Amino acid sequence: MAALLASLAGGGWAMYWAAGLQEDQAMDARLEHLGAVVLAFVEEEIEEEIHEIARGIHPMPLNLTARPSVSLLYRLQVWTRHGNLLMRNHEAPADRPLMPLQRLGYADIRIAGEAYRAFALPTRNAEYVVQVAENVEERWTKKVASTLYFTAFLALPLAPVFWLTWLWMRRSLRSIDVLADQLGERHPQDMTPVQIGSPPREMLPILQSIDGLFARIGHALSVERSFTSLAAHEIRTPLAGLRANAQVARSSPDPQHRDEALQAVVAGADRAAHLVDQLLDLARVESMPKVNQPPIESVDLAELYEELWVDLKPRAERKQITVTATFSVRHLRGHRFALYTLMRNLLANAIAYTPEGGRVAIGSGRDDSAVHLTLDDSGPGISLELRARAFERFNRLGTRQQGGVGLGLSIAQSAVELHGATLELLDSPLGGLRARVSFDAASGVPEG
Repeated sequence: MAALLASLAGGGWAMYWAAGLQEDQAMDARLEHLGAVVLAFVEEEIEEEIHEIARGIHPMPLNLTARPSVSLLYRLQVWTRHGNLLMRNHEAPADRPLMPLQRLGYADIRIAGEAYRAFALPTRNAEYVVQVAENVEERWTKKVASTLYFTAFLALPLAPVFWLTWLWMRRSLRSIDVLADQLGERHPQDMTPVQIGSPPREMLPILQSIDGLFARIGHALSVERSFTSLAAHEIRTPLAGLRANAQVARSSPDPQHRDEALQAVVAGADRAAHLVDQLLDLARVESMPKVNQPPIESVDLAELYEELWVDLKPRAERKQITVTATFSVRHLRGHRFALYTLMRNLLANAIAYTPEGGRVAIGSGRDDSAVHLTLDDSGPGISLELRARAFERFNRLGTRQQGGVGLGLSIAQSAVELHGATLELLDSPLGGLRARVSFDAASGVPEG
């Protein structure tokens, strides 16, 4: 409606401007025509008067001052070249010419404070000058009247357009109002689809996107609630053990039993600390931006391995496990902390589940389609039917491995998804389990 009103205003202004130009041209044409008519009349009248004077009918001098008004819109005068007024209409001044007698053609003048357009032309013998003038204010009145006339005819077809546009917009925006009301009144936990009857076709993508967003948020909340419940349960277990062992140590008179209880307290505290560390790692990895967003850097896998090996080496030495590392692809583009967490959890799991005297191997390589990070162990492995469940949080597949909380593979899976990679559990050539992470081939940084 604003655009239509602006168009109507612009069209009215253009019409007013065009009407002004047309009226200026028409006024000059009218003045010129009127001057020519008066000039022809004056020349004929003067010749007759001169003939009558020659025949003795009229005495000298020649006097033509008494003439009827030509029109109320015009001012008319006829002068001799010597400055004598021969003829005027009632509206023209009697004491002075409309414009200087020596000036011919068009001119803009003022009479009694009003603006006029004037025109002057001489007779053939240049003895007389005819001056005519028209009121300019009458021209403006005509321009305004003409503009209003044509603008009104333009406004007539626009009126139903305004009305139909208003009805259509009101109908279209009604669905948006309903949507806004529903979202404003919705409970924070309500993730059901939005209900709008017969929405406009243009709104369907918006409604589908909102419903899809609610579905994703609902799934995330469900996973979060499940995770929180499991985390609370898992934290409660070591805390209960700590309390029980502390009570035993406090009340036991036997030094040996007290020492055993205190050792159990230390082990429980280590397990609780490990659980908290794992939860923090998981939360940090899941909150990081995707791999195509900053901060992305070239990560040295061998350097990461050296850092995490400082912490894991004592565990491997206690079990006399041989660990080898071979990185054919040494640099990988990604999040340094996420890759560090990924390698640490995979290697820690392999050491934890490999029996004494076993072997663990970690390495990287490349083929035509991907860059692979692999970790093999000589442990018992995981059966095919249980491998899918191995990524569930706090699921230790029925084992009670000391120090494990069932989050290692879940954290690794989150780090893998962060990089758009895939994590597979396969049979290892060492006899146990192989964890293979496959990155996009573009993630690998060329050596050298």
